[in-house]
Amino acid sequence: MKTQVIQLDSHDDVTSVRDRMSWAKTERILLVFPSRSRLLRRSLDLRLLQRHADTLGAQLAIVTRSIELRRLAVGMQIQVFTTVAAARRQTWESEEKPAQPHSRLEHSDLRQMRLEAFPAEARWRSLFGVRFFFFSLAVLAILAVLTLFIPSATIQLSPATRLQSLAFTISASPNATTVNLAGSLPARLITAVVEQNKTIRTTGLVSVPDKQAQGLVRFRNLTTVLTGIPAGTLVSTQTIPSVRFTTTTDAVVAAGVGKTVDVPIQAVEAGSAGNLPADSLVALEEVDLGTSLAVTNPAPTLGGSDRTAAIQTVADRVLIRQGLLSELLDKCKTDFQQTLKPGDIYFPDSLVVSQVLSETYFPAEDHSGDTLSLAMRLQCQARYASQADVNTLVEMSLDAALPEDFIPASAGPTVLPVSIPVTGADGITHLDVQVQRLLHARLDLEAAVDLSLGRRPVEAARRLEAALRLDAEPVIKMKPGWWPWLPLIPFRISISTGGL
Repeated sequence: MKTQVIQLDSHDDVTSVRDRMSWAKTERILLVFPSRSRLLRRSLDLRLLQRHADTLGAQLAIVTRSIELRRLAVGMQIQVFTTVAAARRQTWESEEKPAQPHSRLEHSDLRQMRLEAFPAEARWRSLFGVRFFFFSLAVLAILAVLTLFIPSATIQLSPATRLQSLAFTISASPNATTVNLAGSLPARLITAVVEQNKTIRTTGLVSVPDKQAQGLVRFRNLTTVLTGIPAGTLVSTQTIPSVRFTTTTDAVVAAGVGKTVDVPIQAVEAGSAGNLPADSLVALEEVDLGTSLAVTNPAPTLGGSDRTAAIQTVADRVLIRQGLLSELLDKCKTDFQQTLKPGDIYFPDSLVVSQVLSETYFPAEDHSGDTLSLAMRLQCQARYASQADVNTLVEMSLDAALPEDFIPASAGPTVLPVSIPVTGADGITHLDVQVQRLLHARLDLEAAVDLSLGRRPVEAARRLEAALRLDAEPVIKMKPGWWPWLPLIPFRISISTGGL
């Protein structure tokens, strides 16, 4: 007999195997399971495949080495082989279902058995009045549940408001560490490092050397040997301080006592001090030549001149320093105001220079120049009152004067300075302020719910307005909108006070 062999894959399931079996046109179908596979391990899966094979008119067998699958197949009378070759060689056992014995019991009284199995219903349960009564109870129970749990309500209350206002003086002390009800709070320190340059024109005048004097000197030989005079030989006056000249060319004095030579000279330093009368330059600074030669200027030296130049004065240095300090303090003030948080109160008169880190003038003192520049880097400091400390003090003061049955609104108090901060010699800063905040009447929400339970909206609004401090009539919204009464259960009523 021809056998259809179906090799199963690890990804096959019951549906895919059944589809592949449907293509078989033989009387025997052999399913070959892969080794070490968990495929179709449920008895239900094998049962479905067996029934499908019966539907196709084919006999089903399997090839597997799995003990678990073999056990399931044997229990379902599905033949099991170890190999495909064995299935082809061996004869398949036909699955014969034993005939089910049919026995017909003869019963003498079937009516009596029916009555015993289905006893008759009590007569009162079939009465119309009884059935209508229980039906009405069920309907009333459903209505009661709907009445209790379906409707809901939202009540919008507008508590009465009042503006609380108070004026007092804040005293900020560097020595204070905490806020107290007397009005004292810490004066906190803030520092900054700033630097800047400033330039002004100088106002002083000074005469400064301009051109060098020139002339001739005459060297006279004191020996009988030839003597050379190199360029750059220095000659000077015998005054204190001395005026010095230098030769501009090389020269030679002939051998013999009294022999002379004239050499051009130029003043070492410019200025009119180099204009000397004749016979002023008589000192020879070269030691080696001083014992061999004598020197003098037979004619005056001429051409030395001075000019007038601008120079810084003490007043200029004071002016530029004061101006730069003022600019740096303004810069510190700007930096502080940008650094402080909104609500912090800055004390302008507490601003001081705590340390000058560097201070450089250009040009240096006693040096001429049309302008004077100053570069300065310094550390400044000031005092302030933090917003947190101010709010703590304000709330303490306002709470001390809080009216009965009122509570503060969610928004914080408003602080309005009515004077400028003034710092005394003791370092304590005083500031007059006006503070105010909005108050709302204290509402008992549980009592509001109790006043509204089971009432019509109009009556509930009237009771709430009479019992509570309100600025406006309560707004009641029902859900569903057509429901005539407020819920009887408290948690179905929500109270809104505008987020207060």
